[in-house]
Amino acid sequence: MRQHVWKRLGSLIVIISLWLMAIAIPVQAMPAQVMIIRHAEKYEDRQKIHLNPRGLTRAKALAQFFQSDPRVLNYGLPAIIIAQAPAKTKKSVRCEETVEPLAQALGYKIINLFAYGEVAQLVEWLRSCEDCDSRSVLICAQHQDIVPIAKALGVPNIRQAVWPHETYDRVWLIDFSSHDGNVTSFRDIPQRLLFGDSFQEESNPGSIGSIQFSQVYREASNGPGNEKAPATKWKCRINAEMGGDFSAFGDGAVPMLRLGGFTFGYYGTTLGKLRQDKDAEVETDERNGSGSLRYNYKALLDGTEQTYAWVTFSWDKERLKAEFEADVDEAKVTPSLNMPVEFHLGRVEGVITGVTSCYLGFGDKRFYAPAGLSYRGTGVTSQQGNDQSYQSTLSEQDGVIVEKRYLPEL
Repeated sequence: MRQHVWKRLGSLIVIISLWLMAIAIPVQAMPAQVMIIRHAEKYEDRQKIHLNPRGLTRAKALAQFFQSDPRVLNYGLPAIIIAQAPAKTKKSVRCEETVEPLAQALGYKIINLFAYGEVAQLVEWLRSCEDCDSRSVLICAQHQDIVPIAKALGVPNIRQAVWPHETYDRVWLIDFSSHDGNVTSFRDIPQRLLFGDSFQEESNPGSIGSIQFSQVYREASNGPGNEKAPATKWKCRINAEMGGDFSAFGDGAVPMLRLGGFTFGYYGTTLGKLRQDKDAEVETDERNGSGSLRYNYKALLDGTEQTYAWVTFSWDKERLKAEFEADVDEAKVTPSLNMPVEFHLGRVEGVITGVTSCYLGFGDKRFYAPAGLSYRGTGVTSQQGNDQSYQSTLSEQDGVIVEKRYLPEL
């Protein structure tokens, strides 16, 4: 009997010892936070594997962002930088290019052990990486893999099935418990680095404004073999109007109009700075809540300074109105602005249809054309002897715009 008791007691001691050992075993290595970004902007041509100029600009801006923005520094600077590597069927190096300026600034070597699509391998490596434990990790991935990576890390109830195709300016922040490695929070924040950020927005369901657009582009050459650049002329007109009360403004308000390649205004172009610009005319009446702005694009023509394009804004308690007009002869003027729809690099013949981006803003209010502004027109090439000419005519007379509200954090 005594021997049986001792056996049972010994078994109990073993069980208790094993249980205590299990408690003492630390949880699987896990970062304190994983930050996920998409690679920066790319070319529309899928054969091009590098970032486009805007993407390269974003990559440089991200280097400063991840070293200075308090929203991404709760756990200090990133300890590890991971970038998806090219695969057999996808040769893109955009992920590595996006984080390369940051890696250089921090003196890090980019971890590029995982190709596009290798989500399970990446997450398994993260969970066993001792250098990542309780620290901050940055992952740059293609947009198809971002949602799967977040789900594999344990983020519940992600609403979107895939990262939005045209979105490059968000950061997903995933925090983990130091006790059991489970997800404790998930946030989607805007980078707010470049003009046009952020894509993610909410808008009212109905039209509250209108926009009209027209553009004529002409070029003429002196026949084949002529080395001179074609004589190029273009005209453009934009009219946009929004209803609403715009009477609350100050010198910090930013007027903004953007259509395709044409842009006026950016986050630093305030009314206060424009008052000091020799090419701008600003008049405000704060008592009546109204004002106006005219900005003139000028160049020397025949020895005198002349205006070849202008943009105006007017606002009050009932509406915001913006207009742009340009009449450019590039044989005489090298313009400091772009055409809304560019035809310098190629000619489009016959019926032309397309969509271009559109933004109208004043102060903290932003508006846009849903899914871009549609336009339609024609492109025609004609020949007279050795002289060849091309003309494209585009217009959109019934465009609508809606209010755009930036979501600071989702």
